[in-house]
Amino acid sequence: MIVYKFGDGSGTMPPDLSPFVVKLETWLRLSGIPYEGRIGNLNAMPKKKLPVAEIDGVTICDSSAIISYLQRRYPNALDDARLDPQRRAQSAAIKALFETHLYFVTVYFRWAVESNMEIYKPILSDYARLTAPPPVRPLVGALAALLMPVIRRKVLRQTWEQGTGRHSYDEIAQMGIEGWQAVADLLGDQPFLLGDEPTTIDATGFSWVHTTVAHPFESPVRDFVSQHAALMAYHERIAERCWPDLTRAARR
Repeated sequence: MIVYKFGDGSGTMPPDLSPFVVKLETWLRLSGIPYEGRIGNLNAMPKKKLPVAEIDGVTICDSSAIISYLQRRYPNALDDARLDPQRRAQSAAIKALFETHLYFVTVYFRWAVESNMEIYKPILSDYARLTAPPPVRPLVGALAALLMPVIRRKVLRQTWEQGTGRHSYDEIAQMGIEGWQAVADLLGDQPFLLGDEPTTIDATGFSWVHTTVAHPFESPVRDFVSQHAALMAYHERIAERCWPDLTRAARR
């Protein structure tokens, strides 16, 4: 199986730029399913998004779709068979919190905050250089300078249309903190989000904690998560299980 991903060409956002890629890779590692990771060209993918998996000639887009496919294919893969209907509902609700609510909060702080955007621009340029055809690579820097403002306006327009971008910086920070407090309340004193052993939602949970605290974008939301003992212990617990190649510095 090949997993196409953004990667971390800059070395500043291990193991990947995208929480959805980190989610899939974490789930694969928790499931013990081997895979080969490759840098994927976003614009060449069927749905213009990553991750994408190639499995025995079948191309599957979207992290959740890939996980569902592999859960049907591999009997021993990490799944939610032991969860009762109430726990399954909790899993679906917290997934929506991560992948919709906190997603747009994350997008806002990456793209709307000038100091964070100055960090993000060279990272995105590195990715563009890696995926560009060899003859074009020397031109990526100049092209990025022209295209980045256009892409940024498009992304910020999406946050506005979704609703998050209509709020102030402080209001969005509070929205993010309240979302993370809900995650922490669900976690409580459990080792994992839904009990003593990991389930599918823990791949999602780890990916969002990790990309919030380990990626170099400052925000009050990042401060809240990085200073929350239970959330960071949860992150470390999963990192020790399936990301031994991440350094301690990258984990925190």
